[in-house]
Amino acid sequence: MTKLLFIATVLLAFACNHEQKNDAKTPEASPPAAKVSLPAKMSYDGTAAIGKSENIATVMNFNLDFIAGKFDNYANYLADSVTYTLADGSRYNSVRDSAIAAIKAWRESMTDAKQSYISAIAVDNTEKGDEWVMQWIDESHDYKDGKKEHMVLHEDYRLVNGKIREMFQYAQAIPGK
Repeated sequence: MTKLLFIATVLLAFACNHEQKNDAKTPEASPPAAKVSLPAKMSYDGTAAIGKSENIATVMNFNLDFIAGKFDNYANYLADSVTYTLADGSRYNSVRDSAIAAIKAWRESMTDAKQSYISAIAVDNTEKGDEWVMQWIDESHDYKDGKKEHMVLHEDYRLVNGKIREMFQYAQAIPGK
């Protein structure tokens, strides 16, 4: 829940503090944003700033290789140890090779997987030195046992030195027609 609050705060801070960079459209410079005192304490606080697009590319390549069933590059995407919490509440903490083996086994249990991006944003916590990528994707899985899944996922990736160290996943069922 605290991570979710951080994410909501980061998105709110981004939306409130996003300044237009095109001087031709902005006749005068915007004044610096005032420090806002929030009405509730957060366990993961800090100052949000727009992050590196390279981090978005790393997360996208990680996901696109998963969908394609290609795992040769996975050592380039993951840190030495990886922690991930899935939408069902299961939490894994393992070394890179074990994480790759588990992800590969999961993908190999499928006959097909599809993914399309809704949006992604890189956000850094400048006070803590954390780099994050938040993505929203539409993903479906067809399993060898006949089971089918389709959901919209929100995933938060924390990167260290350009590699995925931690991931949190939240799911939304596809609304009925």
